[in-house]
Amino acid sequence: MKLPQDRTLANVVSLVLCGILAGVVIAAAAFPAVGVSGLTAKSASDSFSDLPAEIKIPPVPQVSILYASNGKTEIARFYDENRRNVKLGDVAPVMRQAIVAAEDNRFYDHQGVDARGIVRAFVRNQSNGQVTQGASTLTQQYVRSILKYGATNSEELRLATEDTAGRKLREMRYAIALEKELSKDQILENYLNITYFGNQGYGIYAASWVYFSKPPSELTLAEAAMIAGMAQNPTQYNPVENKQFGTKPAEDRREYVLNQMVKLKYITQAEADAAKKGDLGLNPKAQAQSCENGNTAYGFFCGWFLDWWKSNPKFGKTRTEREDDLRKGGYKIVSSLDVRMQKAAQQQIDERLDVNSRFATGIVMVEPGTGRVKAMAINRKYGIPKNQGKKTYPYTVNPLLSGSNVSPGYQAGSTFKMFTAVAALEKNIPLSNTIYAQDRYVSQYNGGCKTGPKYCPKNASPTMKGLQTMSSAFGESANTYFIPLEEQVSVKAAVSAAEKLGVEFRASVDVKNKRDAQTDPTAWGSFTLGTAQVSPLDMATAYATIAARGKYCAPLPLNKIADQEGKPLPELSNPTCKQTIPKQVADAAADMARCPVGDNSMVGLSCTHPGGGRTAASVGRVIDRPVAGKTGTTDDNNAAWFVGFTPNLAAAGFLANPDKYLDSVPNTQIPIDATRDALNIALQKLPVKQFIAPTSKLAYGVRVTVPDTTGDSVDSATRKLREAGFEVRLSPTRVSSDIGEGRVARTDPAGGSDSTKGSVVTIVLSNGQPPEPEKPDPSEPGEDPGDQIRDQICSTNPALPMCQTEPGGN
Repeated sequence: MKLPQDRTLANVVSLVLCGILAGVVIAAAAFPAVGVSGLTAKSASDSFSDLPAEIKIPPVPQVSILYASNGKTEIARFYDENRRNVKLGDVAPVMRQAIVAAEDNRFYDHQGVDARGIVRAFVRNQSNGQVTQGASTLTQQYVRSILKYGATNSEELRLATEDTAGRKLREMRYAIALEKELSKDQILENYLNITYFGNQGYGIYAASWVYFSKPPSELTLAEAAMIAGMAQNPTQYNPVENKQFGTKPAEDRREYVLNQMVKLKYITQAEADAAKKGDLGLNPKAQAQSCENGNTAYGFFCGWFLDWWKSNPKFGKTRTEREDDLRKGGYKIVSSLDVRMQKAAQQQIDERLDVNSRFATGIVMVEPGTGRVKAMAINRKYGIPKNQGKKTYPYTVNPLLSGSNVSPGYQAGSTFKMFTAVAALEKNIPLSNTIYAQDRYVSQYNGGCKTGPKYCPKNASPTMKGLQTMSSAFGESANTYFIPLEEQVSVKAAVSAAEKLGVEFRASVDVKNKRDAQTDPTAWGSFTLGTAQVSPLDMATAYATIAARGKYCAPLPLNKIADQEGKPLPELSNPTCKQTIPKQVADAAADMARCPVGDNSMVGLSCTHPGGGRTAASVGRVIDRPVAGKTGTTDDNNAAWFVGFTPNLAAAGFLANPDKYLDSVPNTQIPIDATRDALNIALQKLPVKQFIAPTSKLAYGVRVTVPDTTGDSVDSATRKLREAGFEVRLSPTRVSSDIGEGRVARTDPAGGSDSTKGSVVTIVLSNGQPPEPEKPDPSEPGEDPGDQIRDQICSTNPALPMCQTEPGGN
């Protein structure tokens, strides 16, 4: 409570400070060593009067905290100064009293400058010949901190911190002005939040935690007195870091503060004596910062979040500015990471592969339609401890799940067939498009093969040989269907489809291959078989785009974010999405992707051809809702993948050696099983959603009759087939036939059958040798394979137009 005589005295001080004595008394009181020879009464008065009366209060650095999506589970902290502002009402009353007793026992009596304190300091300093008492009020100390934090260059910082009379004059001038703008409680609150209390405790909230592991509202009298004592000299009195004298200086300082509190009648002598007993009761809690020191269960997500933040122009012009903003901005960041889904994914990983394995296996989950990343799990530990024996595991901070130029990802195998299929669907090539899948296919692409210089991949199993549709070939993962399909649409178009869905090519060899494929139709034929290196985040995002009906959403680690005042900043956390492929194309691609996992096509297309089998049928048996996906393995099993999705969640799992890409993985089933079971658990609390059936146009296209070209020359047969609307390929292998050498022995599909307009018809020439009698091969095309496919379709979809008329027509 302010007393009348003190208010009067304070008003007199304000007048005196504007007068002739101000500079002389202040300088002599605070800086006797400097003297007053260079500071005349008039110059002091003039400089004081010339100072501006208003001071701009800058925001002080505060810690930004990253939480999981529940807003409670802390993932990591980011800061330059470990500070978190609190309201005065959230500070224990004894703490407020202790700081006043320690630093300014007349705080509630003066108006920014304490005249009595100045005179007392003047007398003591002059008698001692040195500064033993500074006479700064709590308000002046706050002003000094404001000027320091508000400095924008080295000169302003020097003026704010130098030991000169000029600095004292500025502080007093601003202190008087500040007390007219802010209440005492506002000043005290700001002082407690800005002051450094040692041991990385910037502000009372952090100080309370770094010394006693509790919020400031719970501080006891003894604890408050000790912390208040830190303000004068946070190095000398620091009980945690004082190597020379230990806790003795802090204990002595605590006793001084308690005695001051008794004098001010804040506490009784008995209360003070009780608080002096015993040790300091320290219970320090480390306030670790950044991802490698945060919650290890979420380390790889945190590392990706930090890289995402530093790459986002919303937070500054440069990566340095953006990181500085994070470390000073005091943001409350609620991330997209779902604790339940993360736990499910990590559990499946841990059950299948040890952290000390040289192989890495991991799962990334993404929400379609928002791009929010729900989980990032891997059998590695995020951190910087040194690994034994020059190993790169289990500890690492490499972005093994999100990718970078240093860690570009892993070859994704047949999961890339999705991109060729999307490119085909964009060109209106339907799911029923038929191609005869050979055991080995000699392509137009460069690459070399035992039979010549052209790239000639084969299938994983002979059972895949035969007439395949896009849906059945995807279900069985028939390489020799997708290579000719890639020839039909071009590698350039397939690469474009991958990028539109969310794939980023980081490896230098892939960047070169992509560039070559833009102009060379014979380049990068292996693209559709997944020889590019990509991250699990890329693949989860790409398949999430399919699940979201062609709407690509940039991967997002945030649910919401608020500034240090608690104001929401939705513009920083809203998804960034755009329609990159038509909805109908995505619907058709999703229907096709039901085939590998055991679901059935929504429009009755067969998911396998006669004799074939699905690559991940167990997924559909375990996940009791509409689901889709694709497996992927590379040559020699150097990597294994599974990407699965529903309309509301996508997950990508992989297995590879990040340090040795040619190392064969121990079990290609691991990504299928781990991703399937993690996805099944994650989906349990999500609503069941249905896929959208593809349009008839993209499911079946236009069915026309394949012309019979048996016995024709290549030119004549090619002309007839193209006039009927088919793409034409010439088989490099000739067959025995009663037809003359070099003439058409047959076509695949056969002449007279019906097939999709725009699909590929392969011409097979005769070698002139009569055929040897042999038993029928059920994997070879029958008499009318097109009719067989038509009959399969019409058996489940009799209402389709193609089922109401004879084969053929437009």
